[in-house]
Amino acid sequence: MPAAAMTFDSLVTDVKDYIERGSTADETVLRQIPRIINNTERLLADRLKITGYLAPVTSAMQTSVPVIAKPANWRSTVSINYGTGTDQSTRRTLRARAYEYIRAIYPNDLSVGYPEFYCDYNLDNWLVQPTPADNYPFEAMCYLLPPLLDTSNQENYLTRYAPFLLLYSCLKGMEAFLRNDPRIAVWEALAEQNFEAINAEDLRRMVDRAQVRDTN
Repeated sequence: MPAAAMTFDSLVTDVKDYIERGSTADETVLRQIPRIINNTERLLADRLKITGYLAPVTSAMQTSVPVIAKPANWRSTVSINYGTGTDQSTRRTLRARAYEYIRAIYPNDLSVGYPEFYCDYNLDNWLVQPTPADNYPFEAMCYLLPPLLDTSNQENYLTRYAPFLLLYSCLKGMEAFLRNDPRIAVWEALAEQNFEAINAEDLRRMVDRAQVRDTN
């Protein structure tokens, strides 16, 4: 079983112990283990839509610039709001719409005012319309990729709260690399059990929060 407090180093050791490979002389496998770990982290960040990956991103729009840069570790957007008024404390919430819908209403960037809509412009940017009339401060709630594990970053959300999911998912990736097909299904089944349990627990938390809001 993985260590009670998983770290990057302990995960590497666990993976080597389970696959019985990765000694100093086994250079190809040893070199591959950190890559499999990081690829697994990316895959899980794309699949898991849970509070552990959700975080606010704050910045400011630019006057007369309709394109806003996303954070480098962005995965998906939940909502965007921004401040207006004399002290910019009056919050407005942008509505998510398809790019084609926004362009049908605002066919060019000459309409300047309070932004109403946003969409993914490309992988690295959002588009807002109308074009901002001021440097409005904004807050975007986003699902983000946490800092990836390595020798200098020993822990993150997965090692603290989902160590079994991370371990079994890494083992699935390693068995695929080793072409050990019978073992892939074993680790995949265990990983999926942990994945469903984590999603269910996070859904329960969301229901609990909604109940608190409704009863207060």
